Amino acid sequence: MKVARREFPPAPETAAAAREFVHDTLLGWGVPDPFDDIILLVSELVTNAVIHADSSLEVTVRRSEGSTEVMVTDSAPERAVPQAGPLAVDTTPSTDNERSGGLGLALASAIASSWGVSYGRNDKAVWFRIEDKGADHTSLESPQVRRGGGPVRPMRPPAWSALDAALGSRLSLPQLLERTVEYATSNLGGDAAYVALATSDETMWEVRAAMGLTGGAPWRPLRVRTEEIFPSAAPEPGPVINDDLMIARASRGALSRAGMRSLVTAPLIVDGRVTGLLAVASTRARHFGSAAAKRLQEGADLIALPVERARLAEVELSRRASLSFLAEASDLLAGTLDERMTGALAAQLITSRLGRWCAIHTTDELGISKLTHVVHSDENLNDVLRSLLTALPPQEQREPQPLWSPQELADEGLATEGLDEHLTGLLARGPAISIPLVAHGRALGRMTIGKNETDDFTREEADVADDLSRRVASAMENARLHERHTAMSTALQRSLLPPKDKEPVIPGVDHAVYYRPSDERSEVGGDFYDVFSANGRWCFAIGDVCGTGPEAAAVTGLARHTLRALAREGFTPAHIMQRLNMAILDENTSTRFLTMLYGEMTPATDGAGGMRVRMVSAGHPLPMRVNQKGEVETFGNSQPLLGAFEDVGFATESVDIHPGEVVLAVTDGVTERRSGSDMLGDEGLAEIFSHAAGLTAQAVISRIERELEEYAPGGNADDTAMLVLRFL
Repeated sequence: MKVARREFPPAPETAAAAREFVHDTLLGWGVPDPFDDIILLVSELVTNAVIHADSSLEVTVRRSEGSTEVMVTDSAPERAVPQAGPLAVDTTPSTDNERSGGLGLALASAIASSWGVSYGRNDKAVWFRIEDKGADHTSLESPQVRRGGGPVRPMRPPAWSALDAALGSRLSLPQLLERTVEYATSNLGGDAAYVALATSDETMWEVRAAMGLTGGAPWRPLRVRTEEIFPSAAPEPGPVINDDLMIARASRGALSRAGMRSLVTAPLIVDGRVTGLLAVASTRARHFGSAAAKRLQEGADLIALPVERARLAEVELSRRASLSFLAEASDLLAGTLDERMTGALAAQLITSRLGRWCAIHTTDELGISKLTHVVHSDENLNDVLRSLLTALPPQEQREPQPLWSPQELADEGLATEGLDEHLTGLLARGPAISIPLVAHGRALGRMTIGKNETDDFTREEADVADDLSRRVASAMENARLHERHTAMSTALQRSLLPPKDKEPVIPGVDHAVYYRPSDERSEVGGDFYDVFSANGRWCFAIGDVCGTGPEAAAVTGLARHTLRALAREGFTPAHIMQRLNMAILDENTSTRFLTMLYGEMTPATDGAGGMRVRMVSAGHPLPMRVNQKGEVETFGNSQPLLGAFEDVGFATESVDIHPGEVVLAVTDGVTERRSGSDMLGDEGLAEIFSHAAGLTAQAVISRIERELEEYAPGGNADDTAMLVLRFL
């Protein structure tokens, strides 16, 4: 007696692994094949053990003279095996919660010579024994009854026993189709055979496997028209014999080129629908008779349902892969707002999934097309491809076909202009698709995808490329809109801040300014600063509008330009604040408030040097000053903010700033900087500012900026502005 054992985990893939173990074991022992009854019962019993026992299990195979015994042992004896009832197929829909068990014991009762269940203290085992004489390889589909009761499997046609065994093996769809054409050719004494299946959209037929038609070269899937697959007529429900292909329409196809003279075909029919075709051809005319046609139909009926199920599973897998690719592409494209980066990402994605090479042409606002990206999976061909595309820009072409004809290449004289003639031919002869990039009815460019001459586009790939083109166009349009928005924001912000080259030189004062918006993608914020001269005075201002964006920018622009106009008219700081408050109330309809620190500097009259500062702090954080000893103090008094109330008054304050002192004015984006739940506050800023004595104005700005980043990296949740005045 021969014995083999193996342990398996309680995992979904265990049933397949157990089938493979038993199959390989029996083959190794030389057990006559087929033994699909054994494999079927192993699959059912192991599946039951995985689902109901949920424990590790052991499969034991014993071979004695004339019989094979298999035992499936699990470690859950407390979970009893459901009793075997009559074997029946329940066609009513049910849920997983309604199903009480599988068909394992019912199948064992119907198929095995003997079977049983053994319970132990720590395990339980389900076993069955099949005698060699009982392995008649019949099907449960037959209503026949054998000795002992229960349905039996009718005898398969002996000619297709090898194909029947192949159906019980773990073969992929391409492998099964290859075996099918081999067996069909041998069984009918033909010289060639092929299997054609419907495409995923069922609009064309695809020859998936063939032999004897390519002169020994490997067959690759080929999409053909109906008349090439069915030479004599449209698909019929039974086998068709073509006595002489020399007069059939298929003479235009691969059969005639391979020298075939006669052909017999049998449709693959599932639920009354033709899903494919099995065909055998011969180099001899009138080679096939009615017996051969009937035998071929038996083979077609044998594989029709398994092949259709596998084809549908393949279609679903391909559909999911395409959806996953498109989702990934959308995420990557949405992650950039740069048009050049968008085109580069699109080209890289396409060469990784859809084609051997890709080119992106973009069209500017004037309608001028420009080749911006060329990517070939072989980097050595990038230059040749770029030169070819530059000389012959592609036209709109949604159906896969060669991008340029030989005549077009000859007319351009490309080979004489330094291009490699051989490489040019390879690139030109391969199928290609050129799809326009259109967003909101406006052409943004073109996306061209090509393959090698020996490759071909499937309909699914063409559809995915069309879908991807819309996503690429949308991403490019978003990038262009963002670039325009950024340009507008930059121009607007420039109008709200004084130009660096036009800041005044203040005698005895070293000054520096700083501005950073909260959103790096938009340079328009609500904070602003200004430094200017007016009638012998040097004026400075720093302000903060409630909120950001265009509305805040409108208030900022109104405040800054009104402030300059009033200052040059000679009004006092208090009068300027009063007039500015009324102007904001008159013009502002968005309820945007404004805090502002405004001051005017004139030389001090006490003879000690320094400056006399006349100022108003309208709801703004009070300025700080630090002396040469590093002592920090705030000065001034907070007064009402601007744009909130009509009946308010402002008072001008005068402060003397001594030589060597440094004045700092900031917006609340500095003091409200947060690190987790902690806020920097006035105390934290004063601590940083206390180390600024003796530094230049710009050095003070740099130090504070560095300290803020160390305190809360990337934590600029609000616009930030700073103004530093160092009195020499």
